[in-house]
Amino acid sequence: MNMTLAFIKKEFLQILRDPSSLIIAFVLPTLLLFIYAYGINLDSAHIRLGIKNDDGSPITEELAKAFEQNRFVTTVRYNQREQMYDDLTRSKIQGALTIPANFSQKLAAGTNAILQLIVDGTNINQVSHTQNYVSQIAAGWLQNSRFAPPQNAGVKVLPRYQYNQNTNGRKALVPSSLAVTMTLIGILLTALVISREWERGTMEALLAANIRPIHIVIGKYVPYFVVGMLSLTFSMLVILFVFNLPFRGSYPVLFTVSALFLYASLGIGLIISSLLHDQMLSSMASLILGFLPALMMSGVVFPILSMPAPFRWLTKLLPPTHYVSFIKNEFLAGTVWQNALHSSLFLFVLGFFFSLLVYKKTARRLDD
Repeated sequence: MNMTLAFIKKEFLQILRDPSSLIIAFVLPTLLLFIYAYGINLDSAHIRLGIKNDDGSPITEELAKAFEQNRFVTTVRYNQREQMYDDLTRSKIQGALTIPANFSQKLAAGTNAILQLIVDGTNINQVSHTQNYVSQIAAGWLQNSRFAPPQNAGVKVLPRYQYNQNTNGRKALVPSSLAVTMTLIGILLTALVISREWERGTMEALLAANIRPIHIVIGKYVPYFVVGMLSLTFSMLVILFVFNLPFRGSYPVLFTVSALFLYASLGIGLIISSLLHDQMLSSMASLILGFLPALMMSGVVFPILSMPAPFRWLTKLLPPTHYVSFIKNEFLAGTVWQNALHSSLFLFVLGFFFSLLVYKKTARRLDD
């Protein structure tokens, strides 16, 4: 135990003496927060729409089929409104459309027929598209139907934005950026510092000493785990007190799932460093395996539903995808226990698997 504590102390001292580590842990996350808050504007092209038809007439069934036949919309039919709203809370659908019971009667009477649409405000890049698609499809269906409504009458969509009433993009983008910054700390930082030890020859000195692989693994995990959690705390303070964004979830749940996400990311970084002993190669591998998937394929910038099917399946295996879904719910909707438990289980299993690989790949000899 004394050897392990001494090794951990050595890593902390190395972090404090290396300005690049502190820059990656604290300066870079702050820059990314401002970039995501002010410099990114998102767009979307595909939505999943839940439909509940309370009217049940042949007319409204034709309207429901008009939504199903649109290539930009994937529809899910519901019999229970509670189930539809529950799926909206868990981000399984981006919009919940209700066709009222008197919809066909109002159309026949020549008055306004209202469609109730509830949009998931956490997916800010899909809010406007969801509302526009529903309005355009309903208007197109009405023009091709047998109804000829008088002036100022027809089908109107009554939208309501769940969790983000003002559709403020910053409320969804800034929390999502935590997935990118935590990935950078967990993968890029660990991969670079260990590769640097191989280049400087300090790793040979460690392997020449009477240190077991478990001491090296724990000594590498603990310091950067602490740095990552401190960076998360710092980023949370910036989000809450500089950007004044709301937080509706649970802080213990947030830090628990974040710790598991960091645990999995550290494993990826340590695996890269155990295979590549060059800082340039390690940085390139970290960007390809860590930063780019976290930025491009986690749902932060590009909607996952708009990706081709093979890429959508691949995103389910990436830790940032699960963390982005979780962190947006924590800030805007509150703790959704089913999502939190699912993300926690996945990240723990993945992190444990990576830690076993790190232990197995930890070199015991200089010629390994």
